[in-house]
Amino acid sequence: MPVVLQSEMAELLAQHQRYIRGIQGGKRLDLTMRTGHEIDFSKKNLRSAEFVGAFLNHANFSYCKLQQTNFFGSTLNNSSFLEADLSQADMRGAQMQSVNFTNATLDDANMSDGLLLQHKSGGEIMPVHIGEDKFRLSQAVFRNATAQRAKFSSAIELSTNLSLANFKGAKLVGVNFAGSNLQGVTFESADLRGCNFTNANMNSAILLHANLDGATFDGADLTASLVHVEEFKAETFTKAKMSRTLESLEYSIKEIIANHRVWVNTLGRDGVRADLVGINLSNVILDGVQMQAASLQKSLLTGASFRSAIFTMSDMSCCNAADSNFSKADCRGINFSMSRLDRADLQNTDFSPMQITATLKPTFWPANFTGAHLQDARLRGADLRGAHFDRAMLAGADLRDTDLEGAVFLDANLTGADLRGAKLEKADLRGAVGVK
Repeated sequence: MPVVLQSEMAELLAQHQRYIRGIQGGKRLDLTMRTGHEIDFSKKNLRSAEFVGAFLNHANFSYCKLQQTNFFGSTLNNSSFLEADLSQADMRGAQMQSVNFTNATLDDANMSDGLLLQHKSGGEIMPVHIGEDKFRLSQAVFRNATAQRAKFSSAIELSTNLSLANFKGAKLVGVNFAGSNLQGVTFESADLRGCNFTNANMNSAILLHANLDGATFDGADLTASLVHVEEFKAETFTKAKMSRTLESLEYSIKEIIANHRVWVNTLGRDGVRADLVGINLSNVILDGVQMQAASLQKSLLTGASFRSAIFTMSDMSCCNAADSNFSKADCRGINFSMSRLDRADLQNTDFSPMQITATLKPTFWPANFTGAHLQDARLRGADLRGAHFDRAMLAGADLRDTDLEGAVFLDANLTGADLRGAKLEKADLRGAVGVK
């Protein structure tokens, strides 16, 4: 198999750019049945390139434009497609073990089965790759990837990190997701017939209008997930861990809030700390509620209203608060790590650090949005000094006039975010994308 070297790529890529622009002397990039190791294609426009049967392990396709590119039957193990656009790419039969698709776009891509054959010297026809199809994507990372309407093989096992990936309308019939990290995944209108979700972490997943015929959810964690249980067969979720209803609680929500207020006012001597872990509070109206240091992990808060409420030092990690309203609330030191806050109204909210000691050198506890999903969230005028947004998704967020002094955005996605008037003094933007 012919070898391609990094030193050859400059001219080949220049010819491909001329081909894309329709300039004379252009030539489509074609590495069909060629092999290369650790080739760097990063940030290049490779639209419609041909990589059929190529061996390109450890290649770097980060930030590439790869729309309609042909990777049929290729070997791409341990390669990186970070932030790459693979819309309508043909990846049938490709070997992609341990590939990084973080923040990649795979809309309408075809990752189903495919067998590439070649003639041997003796005249027989043999497959180019020998291996089990179900391991083609083993240990691949799809965190925050978008794969709407994409097609996957029913033979594939995806025991990997798919947290916050978007598979809206995707065809995933028979895929084995057993034990996978599917926290915050969108499966809206996806075809999930016969899928195996045994023991998967599906906290905050979206399953609205999905086809779940024959799907198995034994031991799956579906707390804070959006799913209309009544639309499916009674036995579909009987062995899954679901959000608790308000009716299942020993006390009413008003009694829980009243007991919590006593607990706060007496510094824990009387009353009871609110424990609303895994509770369905969607669409409730609790404006002005006092819930300092409350436990609301994995709670379902979609469409809920908490305007002007007090949530200082509360733990709301791994919750689903999409379309909720926390405007003008006191959320100093709150923990929203790995939570969904898409389209949430967080305008003029106080997320500044909470002082937790009053010594000569006071200690402050910052708000935590690590790994959170805040796409199209409204944060205008919010106080976000020192807040942690490591690996957070903030695409399209309204951050106008926010105070982001000392905030941390390591590897965060700020594509399309509006930062006009924002104070960014001492903010840590290392690895962040989309910052202009």
